[in-house]
Amino acid sequence: MIPFIIVDDELLMRIGLKWMLDWESLGFRLVGEASNGQEALELAERLRPSLIITDIKMPVMDGLALIREASRLLPDCQFVIMSVLDEFQYAQEAIRLGASDYLIKGDIKPEQLQQVLAGVRRNLEKLWAAGGGSVLAGELKEGIGYLKETLFKELISGFRGGEEVAERREALHIALEDGPVLLTKLRIDRFEEVRQKYQEQDEKLLRYAVVNVIEELVSRQWNREIIIESSSEYLLFMNLPASGEVPGETLDGLFATLVQAMRDFLGISVSLGVSAPASGFHALKKAFQEAEAAIGELFFREEAVRYFVPEARGGQRETRELHLDQAEMAEFRRLVLTDDEGARGYAEAIRSRCVDGAYSEKSVRQLYARLLLLIMSAYPHAPEEQGGADGQRLTPYERILLAERLSDLHGLLLETLRHQRDSRELDAVQPKSYAQQACDIVIERYADEDISLQTVADAISVNASYLSRVFKQEIGVTFVSFLTRLRIDQAKYYLKQRHLKIYEVASRVGYSNTTYFSKLFKKVTGVSPEEYRGLSS
Repeated sequence: MIPFIIVDDELLMRIGLKWMLDWESLGFRLVGEASNGQEALELAERLRPSLIITDIKMPVMDGLALIREASRLLPDCQFVIMSVLDEFQYAQEAIRLGASDYLIKGDIKPEQLQQVLAGVRRNLEKLWAAGGGSVLAGELKEGIGYLKETLFKELISGFRGGEEVAERREALHIALEDGPVLLTKLRIDRFEEVRQKYQEQDEKLLRYAVVNVIEELVSRQWNREIIIESSSEYLLFMNLPASGEVPGETLDGLFATLVQAMRDFLGISVSLGVSAPASGFHALKKAFQEAEAAIGELFFREEAVRYFVPEARGGQRETRELHLDQAEMAEFRRLVLTDDEGARGYAEAIRSRCVDGAYSEKSVRQLYARLLLLIMSAYPHAPEEQGGADGQRLTPYERILLAERLSDLHGLLLETLRHQRDSRELDAVQPKSYAQQACDIVIERYADEDISLQTVADAISVNASYLSRVFKQEIGVTFVSFLTRLRIDQAKYYLKQRHLKIYEVASRVGYSNTTYFSKLFKKVTGVSPEEYRGLSS
């Protein structure tokens, strides 16, 4: 089989090309696809394809630049370019750079594509004959890794059956046997901080290093496979004895050593979620779900390794959502404004409820975001951004997204409470500025459709132009931007309440025109309200 990749920024074009032919019957095997030249170049370095079919005009890196760079990396690689009629001058340039042939997009027919592939095969056969065939062998070896990784990902996603893995086990050099298997998911803690230590182009070195440590520590006595889900997450499949049982202390020792080795050799902290023993390939989808549930439970704990226990409530967290009613939120706001100790005690009771109540991680994050918004709304002029691991200024919302444990979330909440307390003490000795008074009014009345710079200026008896100028100087954004941001943030919260229709959400945040609200929401967030709701589900 000749390994190849498809490169096009149009998803439909890539899909259409994949389904146009029975590639494997023609001796070609798709080993990867990319949406721009830079992605394709990274794939080419890892998979070493013999053929790259690429579009010319793409973002980040175009097809011509891809051909130049990939030709240096893979001197024998063949290129077939796709272009539209008005890009013919680019096609000529690609041919000059060494492309084997070109196809006119919108007019590609199966028989034409087969003729192009026949020419590619002839070119490659000449090169292999001159080089003794070693090039193909090396490329296939690289391609097998990708195919194996794809097969396992499709298996745990339910798109493939266990029998397909068994059938392709020998061809793809799969070390696992179709017997009892333990699946372990490894996740790098605080990955955004780890990523800062690696330049983007070196992130693959991190992946290789993690895999190498696992390979070294999980001895060959275990039939095993390691699959990279992403730079931050890895899957370890290990065959168990026929009985499906391994002494607990053996696994405890293995995983403790693995966690320590990652810290010692790579300077990173990792968490492990371990499935119950699966009876064979057909049960790996369920094992993956169990490993996910186990590692998800670590969000609520301070452990490094967690085993999936079917009887434990931790495996059922996804079925429960956590909400505080209006009275509870009002009580917390009262404490934030009047009683520091009481607010911290209330927050601690909420944290205990999150741990013991088997609520989902998603609902806990949403609740902490609401609590954070409530605290900040009490003192909107207090400093909002705080330093991140790399010196960047992060908003509390950004820090909520980056927090990996409930303890991190809770620490952020207490830290914000402390900042707001300091702000309150400052307010006690100096009167609020016009900008601060304006913020208070906006937070209280943001849902009023008629709120404006003029109405707020009238409410605090100041000239609107003067208020506009001092508001931007003190708060850092314009009055309109502040109002819009607050409304959109509140809209995000309401959109997660799936019983509300889009027009109801718009009305609740001060917009009677749903079309205008949708356009504004997309301008601010990059997605429509409907898309945001889908992403949040």
